[in-house]
Amino acid sequence: MLKRKLGSTDLENSAAKKKKTEFGGKIDFNHTYSLKEFEFIKDYIKERHPNFELVDGKLVSIPYSPIAYEAIVHEISRQLGNWNIQQPKSGIVTTSKGGFDFDVSGRQKIRAPDIAFTPANIYRSLDESQLWSFNGQPFTPIFVVEIANIDKKTVEKEIDTKFKKEYFASGTSVELGWLIDPENRIIWVYRRNKNKDPYRRRKEWTDLEADKTLPGFTLELSNIEDIISQNVEYEESSESSDDEDDEEEGKCPFCSTRTDNARKMVVHIQKMHL
Repeated sequence: MLKRKLGSTDLENSAAKKKKTEFGGKIDFNHTYSLKEFEFIKDYIKERHPNFELVDGKLVSIPYSPIAYEAIVHEISRQLGNWNIQQPKSGIVTTSKGGFDFDVSGRQKIRAPDIAFTPANIYRSLDESQLWSFNGQPFTPIFVVEIANIDKKTVEKEIDTKFKKEYFASGTSVELGWLIDPENRIIWVYRRNKNKDPYRRRKEWTDLEADKTLPGFTLELSNIEDIISQNVEYEESSESSDDEDDEEEGKCPFCSTRTDNARKMVVHIQKMHL
C-alpha cells in the first residue's frame, strides 16, 4: 500500500517507485484494491486502457462507446450545458470521465455516470481532496443519466440495480435519474418516493422534463432522433456567406447590441427582450 508523509518528498518518490515496481503494469481484477491503490493505478494506466470504476474494491473496466452512443451523450450534455449557462449559480455538468464516490454502507463505489449534474452549492463546498482526488469525503450529484441498450434483460437488470442500489442509495444526493435506450427508444425515469426509496416509471419517447430537480430544463429529442437516423447535414458555405456570418456574429437578433460573451448575450436578451 502506498504510504506518504507530508513534507517528505524523498520518501514520496521512493514509495512511488516501489509501488510502480510492485504493480508492474498488470491488473488483477480479482484483487481488492484500496482507494489509494486505485488512484495510483488510474494515473498509471490512463493512457493505456479505458476508464475504470472501483466497486467494492474491485476494478471494473469501462469499455469505449460506439460513435452513436457518444454522440448522444454529447448532445444531452450540450443541452444540459446550455441550460446551465442560462441559470445563475447553477452548477457543474460532467460526463463519463467524471467519477463520484457513491459510498454505500461504508463500501466505496467509484462510479462515472454518462452524464451528471452537481449543483453549485455542493461544488463550492468541496475541499482540495474532494476536487482533485477520491480521498475526501464522498459526495454525489443530484442528477444522473445512463445511455445503454437494454434489450437484454440481464443488462437492464444490472443497470436498474445500479440506479436503485448505488445512485439512489440511502445517503446519496441523487434526486432524478434517466435511463435512455436510443436504439429501442425506451426511457425510464428514476425518482424517490416520500420515504426516500427509489422507484422508476416508463416514459414515452418524447421530450423529457427534469421538473423541480432542474427547473426549466427539457431534453429535446429531435436532435437525438437526427443522430439515430444519421440525419446529419453539412452545407458548404461560400466566401460571401462567410463574410455575412462574420458581420452577424456576436450581434443580438433583436437589436444592434453586440458582445463576444455568450453568457452576457443571454442575460441581455432575457433582460431587454423577454
